[in-house]
Amino acid sequence: MKSRLEILLIIALFILLQALLSNFVNFGPLVSIAVYPLLILTFPSKIPLYQKLILSFLLGLGVDYTGGYTMGINSGAAVILSFTQPLLIKLVVPHSELYKGSRAGLFELGIVRFAYYVVAGLMIHQASIELLENFASIFTFQSLLRFFLSIFVNSLIILLTEFGIFYKNRG
Repeated sequence: MKSRLEILLIIALFILLQALLSNFVNFGPLVSIAVYPLLILTFPSKIPLYQKLILSFLLGLGVDYTGGYTMGINSGAAVILSFTQPLLIKLVVPHSELYKGSRAGLFELGIVRFAYYVVAGLMIHQASIELLENFASIFTFQSLLRFFLSIFVNSLIILLTEFGIFYKNRG
């Protein structure tokens, strides 16, 4: 990600991908598909935190708008995930193994660490969505089931997307 225009183009593509997946792939009310956390989790560490937060907010707002969600739910979850991304990297990766400024992707972390990183990030993201959606109501068994099913399905989708787009093209 070299320029701001390139970052904005990638954000637009992820919004489009998320809108297409949300509109054409329906797993019912128990699974909410979210592929855009992949972009937030793989933001390069050289981007300042305030820029990550702004970009994540714009990404989440675009997903809210194009996906027909309640405005602010995905943008709030995206900002929370972006805020916790540096902490997740520190928990998963020892300091010396990730090059300063590189993205935390499958190629850089390896399959096991990247899978842990994605699942931890999706747990934060999905917990944020559940809390924002059910703020005034009681959590039910359906909420808990949706939480774990969404994490499982989204982890598979994100791992396949990362492998198919970013990892295979590294050559």
